[in-house]
Amino acid sequence: HLSRRDLQVLIGTNTLRAGSGQVRRVSRLQVHPAYNPRRNDNDFMLLHLDAPVRFGPRVKKIRVATRCPRPGQNCSVSGWGTTKSPGGTWAQVGGRG
Repeated sequence: HLSRRDLQVLIGTNTLRAGSGQVRRVSRLQVHPAYNPRRNDNDFMLLHLDAPVRFGPRVKKIRVATRCPRPGQNCSVSGWGTTKSPGGTWAQVGGRG
């Protein structure tokens, strides 16, 4: 997990080129309370940003689930990381798995 407070987030793009998206600094890191670094259980972190995000064609809100999906139910994921455990396939930005 990250522990540095000088992180930045690039929003609304899938490239790191300058001027291609909105940049926000991370003001706070919030680790899942049941995170287990030995097993990577609950390896999830919320990043609190220093300024609001401007929504538009490339930046949209998402609905947050109110309950866990049923076994076998299709789900969408986005970001970087594995979609299966242990090991597994790496998801790409905006990927589905």
